[in-house]
Amino acid sequence: MRPPPTEEQINQIRRSFRRCREGTVDAIIELRRTGDPALIPTIARGIVWRYVHQDFRPIVEQATAETSLGSLGIDSLAMMEVVLDVQDALDLVIEDSELRRMQTIGDVVTFLQERFARGSSAGLNAARDTGGEQSSVVSR
Repeated sequence: MRPPPTEEQINQIRRSFRRCREGTVDAIIELRRTGDPALIPTIARGIVWRYVHQDFRPIVEQATAETSLGSLGIDSLAMMEVVLDVQDALDLVIEDSELRRMQTIGDVVTFLQERFARGSSAGLNAARDTGGEQSSVVSR
């Protein structure tokens, strides 16, 4: 399990994601505290919402898993911004080759949940291999 975020990290999250849809920041903080992948759809939608034109925001709110990213007006530059924010929010790395698979909201959410779970289990394996210590930082 990842260590919970420090107050400094929480403040950084609040600053970095303040322009995302309401609830996104709280979901990121809760994900960092609990590791609950059920929060990923809220985070992904909140970050996408930030980068779509104001006219498309209601579509993001109503989007289903089948909604294409292109129908939301997300171009390649906006997608890169989304990816950078998602990487920061979930503390993972997304390779360029993996981006090509993400065509719909559902693709993004499924990919991120799988990737987050894989990253979390890798962290648990690393902790087990080092006698339970993941980090020298202790937060309360």
